This record gives sequence, structure tokens and C-alpha cells, in this order.
Amino acid sequence: MTIFSEKILKKTKAIVTLTATLMSTTAIATSPALADSYKAFPGSMCQHSTSTDLPKLVRGPNYIYNSSTSYAYVACPIVRGVPGDDEGTTTGPYTTVYVLKNYNNQTVTCTLSGYWSDSGGASSQSASTSTQGMSSMSTARVAKRNIYGLFCSLAPHSGIYSYYSFFK
Repeated sequence: MTIFSEKILKKTKAIVTLTATLMSTTAIATSPALADSYKAFPGSMCQHSTSTDLPKLVRGPNYIYNSSTSYAYVACPIVRGVPGDDEGTTTGPYTTVYVLKNYNNQTVTCTLSGYWSDSGGASSQSASTSTQGMSSMSTARVAKRNIYGLFCSLAPHSGIYSYYSFFK
């Protein structure tokens, strides 16, 4: 790698880090105050879906970013709150995902999926955005299950800087 390429890579990482930090701070500061069943997660909790996605992804303290020119796929955990945080409900959670997108009009899509641990069926809902810059998207609620996950396809030069789950 040339010195010129290294400087560009360092500047790109610095800009992505600064942008993601500022957007995370804004998202957290403007987030609604909800009951215990509301959970906030940094995008950095998301993990690569396949070994071929790993080299494409840049991870910061609050974000995960696809630095390549092709799609990358990530899986993001949904950690439930206290046991019974969905008692009295007949539905599972929905999610809101905050995205930074910097590359033409390609689409970022996230699918919230719920599963029964005994293989008793699955439920899923998807949301997409092709908006440039900072944006958010929300999935519809999934059916009540006991294991949940968020699975996203990141367009080139896009990332997740935070996501939220709402159980009630």
C-alpha cells in the first residue's frame, strides 16, 4: 500500500469515526424515554455474517461500516430485557435502525427475525432505505417468539451506528 493510499484510508476512517460518534450522540440524545423493554445497541455489536464480509467491515466503538464497493452482511443481536418483558403481549418487538449511507442510490435492508428455540416457527419483518447521509428505518413488529436477531445487508460505503428494540 502506498503512503498516499494509507493517508486516504486514515482520513476516511477518521471521518467515519467522527460522523458515527456525532450521529450516535444525536440519536441517543433524541431517543424517547421508554420502559425497561426498550433497548439501545451500538452498531459495533453487529458481526460479519460470513468470512468474506469480514475484510469489508470497519468497526468503531459505536458503529460498523462497510468500506468496500460491494455489499456486506451483518447479524446484530437483540438482547431481551428482564425476563417477562413481553408478558401480557401477543406480539414480539420491532426495531429502529440508524444508518449512514454514502454511496449512490443502493439500498440498506434490515430484517428483524424471531424464532422459537424448539424450532416451532419463525417470524420476520424487513425495512429498507436508500436515503443518502444519516437516516433511520423501522421494521414492523414480529410475532412473539423467544429468540430475536436483526440481519442487515449493508450497501457499499454504508454503516449502522445504532439500533433499538421495542418490546412493548
